[in-house]
Amino acid sequence: MENIHSSFVMVIFGATGDLMKSKLLPALFSLFKQKVLPQDFQIIAFSRRELTNEQFINYFPQLSEKEGWRDFAKRLVYQKGEFEEENGYQELIKKLNDFDKKMGACVTRFFYLATPPIHYESILS
Repeated sequence: MENIHSSFVMVIFGATGDLMKSKLLPALFSLFKQKVLPQDFQIIAFSRRELTNEQFINYFPQLSEKEGWRDFAKRLVYQKGEFEEENGYQELIKKLNDFDKKMGACVTRFFYLATPPIHYESILS
């Protein structure tokens, strides 16, 4: 597997759901442990639950006991937001801009919708 060299931000909508818990985060953590991901990346987890960043990091007990989890978890940022309300998206924009400032450039961003299709229009509009 080829390594990714460019910094990126991945935004995952529906980050407290089963898809994130059982598939996405374990796969991303595995790539991190294999050193496939770049040195500088961030995963912004967007979801409706009222969680702090630390609570979100501890939300994955099957991963949190594994070696390397704490290093990986430093790259996780939680953003609470309702899919149909603007406030969460405004905070998301601030987080994206903060990472860009830290990196000194506008880094690649990609978005993953781990939500039921009924929410796609609200998230993407």
